[in-house]
Amino acid sequence: MNLLLAYGGTTDWKLPPDVRVTCCGESAAAIEAGLRPDTEVLVTDALPPANAPAAGLRWIHLMSAGYNQAIGHPLALRAGMRVSNAAGICAGPMAEFVVGQMLRHVKRFDDFIRLQSERTWPGRMAMATPPLRGRRALIVGYGGVGRETARLLTALGVTVDAVQRTADRQRYAGYLPQPGMGDAEGLLPARIFPIEQLEAALASADFVILTIPLTPRTRHLLNGPTLAAMKPGAVIINVARGGLIETAALIAALDSGRVDHAYLDVFEPEPLAADSPLWAHPRITATPHMSGVMPDAAVQQEGLLRQNLARYQTGKPLLNEIAPVRLKG
Repeated sequence: MNLLLAYGGTTDWKLPPDVRVTCCGESAAAIEAGLRPDTEVLVTDALPPANAPAAGLRWIHLMSAGYNQAIGHPLALRAGMRVSNAAGICAGPMAEFVVGQMLRHVKRFDDFIRLQSERTWPGRMAMATPPLRGRRALIVGYGGVGRETARLLTALGVTVDAVQRTADRQRYAGYLPQPGMGDAEGLLPARIFPIEQLEAALASADFVILTIPLTPRTRHLLNGPTLAAMKPGAVIINVARGGLIETAALIAALDSGRVDHAYLDVFEPEPLAADSPLWAHPRITATPHMSGVMPDAAVQQEGLLRQNLARYQTGKPLLNEIAPVRLKG
């Protein structure tokens, strides 16, 4: 089996001996140049042009948690093609990031940093805030990241609701790097809403956490009407994709006070332009798409790929395999 690994020249992954690995750069052009007619597996983030020499390609494994780059792509839509992604690989760091931002907001850590710089000792009761315990969080997208976030928030006494494609409680069949993570049976949310009932779900949420993939259906999921349906004073945290939020509508909701604050780790487009109003808005905290960046990312990617290679070679379903219907757009 010939495998092309588009991961910055990595060559030391311990893959099965019958897998012949060729490495190339991470750009679409480098991938196109590295593909051969007998390449069977492509491990990548970017995708090559549709006319790349890939007659033997049977499986595309994306090293991203999302898969929007594969939606509508002719190679991904080819009959018999299998597509998987790295969803869940960053579930731990991303869930910690979300909880950290929630604690940052509730505990007013930024205000204390400012007061320290001003050498000011405030009235302590005036700075006191209600605890995180007892708040309600809505997790939009209940996959690996969403379920690990729910586990951590439940331990902190937060009531969790979830939005997913359907309202039934589903067993998680994707990848998680460590045992005991997440919510395998989908039992933690107090309520699960289908995505068609997003506005009803938003009405009671103190925190709205976006962990859902970006697809044509979810683009600008938070827009003028859905932002207007949110509980006044709610907080948005987006660690998924910037395109989930209509930027102009978000700024209007922040300016009006309908939304109290937005913690954005992702933007549309990226990188965030120097003249974007998001940089300086007093109700926005911007971070550079870092919530899922891990020092051991290569090790985690290797572990997932090894497991999926074993499944692929024995004809089993892949971890994080994406149904063809979801790639049609």
